[in-house]
Amino acid sequence: MRKGLLLCWFIFAAATLARGQLVDCSNIGFDEGTTRGWLLTNGTVTDINQQAVYVGETVGTVENGHYVTSISDGNDPKITGDKLPMVAPGSTHSIRIGNITRGSRFDRIKGAYTVTADNTLFQYKFAVVLENPTHQSYQQPAFSVQITNQAGKTISCSYYNVTASGSIDGFKNQGDIRYRNWTTGAVDLRDYVGQTINIEVTAHGCTERRHFGYAYFDAQCLKAEITPSLYCPGVDETMTLRAPDGFAAYAWSTGETTSTIQIKPTSGAKYWVKVKPFSSLNETCELQLDHIVHVDKPQEPTVQRVAICEGETYTVGDASYRLAGTYLTRINRGTGRCDSLVQTTLAVQPLARSTQSLTFCEGESLTIGDTVFRTSGTYVQRFSRKAPLCDSVVTTQVTVRLFNLSISRDTLISPADSVQLVATVPPTGNYRFSWSPNEGLSCPACAAPRASPASTTRYTVHVENLDNSCHMEASVNVAVGTCTVYTPSAFSPNSDGVNDVFYIIGSECTQLIAEFTIYDRWGEVIFRRENIRASDPTSGWDGLYQGLMAGPGTYAYRYRVSFINGQTIRRTGSVLLIR
Repeated sequence: MRKGLLLCWFIFAAATLARGQLVDCSNIGFDEGTTRGWLLTNGTVTDINQQAVYVGETVGTVENGHYVTSISDGNDPKITGDKLPMVAPGSTHSIRIGNITRGSRFDRIKGAYTVTADNTLFQYKFAVVLENPTHQSYQQPAFSVQITNQAGKTISCSYYNVTASGSIDGFKNQGDIRYRNWTTGAVDLRDYVGQTINIEVTAHGCTERRHFGYAYFDAQCLKAEITPSLYCPGVDETMTLRAPDGFAAYAWSTGETTSTIQIKPTSGAKYWVKVKPFSSLNETCELQLDHIVHVDKPQEPTVQRVAICEGETYTVGDASYRLAGTYLTRINRGTGRCDSLVQTTLAVQPLARSTQSLTFCEGESLTIGDTVFRTSGTYVQRFSRKAPLCDSVVTTQVTVRLFNLSISRDTLISPADSVQLVATVPPTGNYRFSWSPNEGLSCPACAAPRASPASTTRYTVHVENLDNSCHMEASVNVAVGTCTVYTPSAFSPNSDGVNDVFYIIGSECTQLIAEFTIYDRWGEVIFRRENIRASDPTSGWDGLYQGLMAGPGTYAYRYRVSFINGQTIRRTGSVLLIR
């Protein structure tokens, strides 16, 4: 009994090694990232009677002789002159077959699948890397593809075998390596529908133990046919006929030699294409595919009328329209038929447009919607309106009337003395001046009155442009004292000619400023002068420190003043620098 079971197991193993396993087309190209359905074998390669002989074939993998590759693996590391991807173009996984470091071994994959009307074209892709030693051809590394029917007979135009010796069509040289980048082959199986075909792919190193040979392989099941594109009368002008990819040459009945052609279809018209594999795979294996054109009867479309606003887009299926017109659109519902046509008459309504002009004075602002206007210019705003009304577009031309007012700087006078205050408004125009308070002024309604206040007074001038009603204010401080000095509370060194320098203002009895020092907030001296004149802007601080503008903020100061009567005073304080 045990002998009988053992005998059955050997018979089963021998049969499996001979024909491989059934592999469904979903993983025939290792798309799952596994070898499911494929039989992996390995063994020793030697030469007997000047022929390569495979010895001791067993199921399994040795020394990583079967490796499922992924796109993340990149390019083959041995081929440096070209980029030889480890995955076939268009795939996510392939398989590498063969030992990559030494010879004397072979690795093989075997698979079998049943041919149906939908998978009558077996297409495979391969890339080969063979080390080329100075051996006899039968001792060289080699690669082969063989496809047989269920009776074990090699199917016509399916066998490919190459060794590293001699001149190999389709191969390139890199030092002592011969390699072939990804190449596509295809086998016509239309005569084998209902039968199970067997696929065997082998790569091996040399028989002398040292030199490697390996290959990459991928495959897919296709239908041996010409594939027409979807054609809908009234929508499409032409139909595309596509032959299977992966052939070296195409010859259509129309005389064209590309893999696809464009035709103006007529039902019942016949077309054919003859395809040839790459020459090194046997270009005599010509394959002819025939096709009879079928055109669906025109279908009545679904009719609709649509109105959109200017600038909007209306989408029908995969198509989008912006211009007025009538459009016939095919909706892709995955049926492969012309049963979903939509005729759209599109009307485009213009936006409501208006233009306005606005003028206001400098320093004022105007708000329209969510926009605040402060400067002259042209502004375009869009305002939403409830459907079915389209949005409104308003163009606003803004003009800002400029108004520049400058005034005399703060000053110090002695009691009973006077000083002229000057308000300047360029350019010359029709202006009204009004000073307040008017006590001590020679002319409260003049541009340049003379001031003789009894005590320190701040005068404010209000200026109105009588031509456009724009108005502006400015003020000046007139300090009155006997043998006193005055320091402004703030200055703005912005080169506008007004209050640009911080300096000490003294009365006529001031002899000199013996010391004038300014500190930053950390107590560091940033300005110092000695023995300078009072009321002299050139002796003051211009807001610079070491040639750079000091930052805005409060700065402490200290000064010592000598008067002509021999009196000396010391003062400290702070000044605000404004930028």
